[in-house]
Amino acid sequence: MKTLVKYLIYMFIIVILSFVLPRLIPGSPLFAMSEDINAVGIMTNEAFKAFQEYYAPELPFLEQFWKYFKSIINLDFGYSFYYKMPVNKLIKERIGWTFLLSFLSILISSIIGIFFGIRSGLKDRESKFMIGVLLSVQAIPTFLIAAIFQIVIAYKLRLLPPTGAYSPGMYIGQHGYFKDVLRHILLPLLVLTISGVPSIYIFAKNSTANVKKEQFVKMARYLNIKNRDIYYKYIFKNIIPELLGRLNIQFVLAITGSIFVEVVFSYPGLGQLLRNAISYRDYPLLQGILLVSCIYGLIVNLIFELVILNNIKRY
Repeated sequence: MKTLVKYLIYMFIIVILSFVLPRLIPGSPLFAMSEDINAVGIMTNEAFKAFQEYYAPELPFLEQFWKYFKSIINLDFGYSFYYKMPVNKLIKERIGWTFLLSFLSILISSIIGIFFGIRSGLKDRESKFMIGVLLSVQAIPTFLIAAIFQIVIAYKLRLLPPTGAYSPGMYIGQHGYFKDVLRHILLPLLVLTISGVPSIYIFAKNSTANVKKEQFVKMARYLNIKNRDIYYKYIFKNIIPELLGRLNIQFVLAITGSIFVEVVFSYPGLGQLLRNAISYRDYPLLQGILLVSCIYGLIVNLIFELVILNNIKRY
């Protein structure tokens, strides 16, 4: 119960910050938007009125917050002047693509990294060459790997589509749609998986190696307990909390981790949406994406904290 109350307080603080920060902009976002109408012409007067109604600057500060809080409770994040549609509808349409790409990459990279990391940690000798390769890959920015793969695999070899989540004209229910979606997701998925494996592998390897040096493991070997039981009951079970903690970080960074890859491949997820929101100073859209990302991170943290606490109580 205390854990749930703690996270409800965190969420309330995030809502307060999302309310206050845009209003700290010099001249307010409304002033910036009025400049866009006069100078750039990228926002219509109707959109500006909707934006003004959402911020309601004529109301007292506390009334503005109460109005904003009720809007958030009703999942109303305002109106995007660039896309000319409600922010919650935009996020709802895009967030599924981001989750699909991010979660698949985390799942695959975690399975590969944990499996081979534990195997490496159980060995008495480590491959310095393998560690060197993984550290080198980890040091390369993800967007650079994405750009290289796009140029070589998509444009030079033409093995996979270079951009998008599906071919133009394809729609759900059409014959070959899911096969087309699979072809489009393979390249960004490969990039995110390659970028994610090194950190998970090294973490799993070091955790396994440290537990293997503990006295209770040495005692188990002295008592001639089977290696299989030592690996599973004494080593693997004791690194589960650490692995869950690492996976917690991976899932929290799921949305932000795929942003640059989505931009490179023009993948229609939140990353592409966030880039456009920043480029066109679409404050309601930017605010909605950041708010949803923060709340998502808190929910993931809450789930993993409950799982880790339950795991510790069991063992």
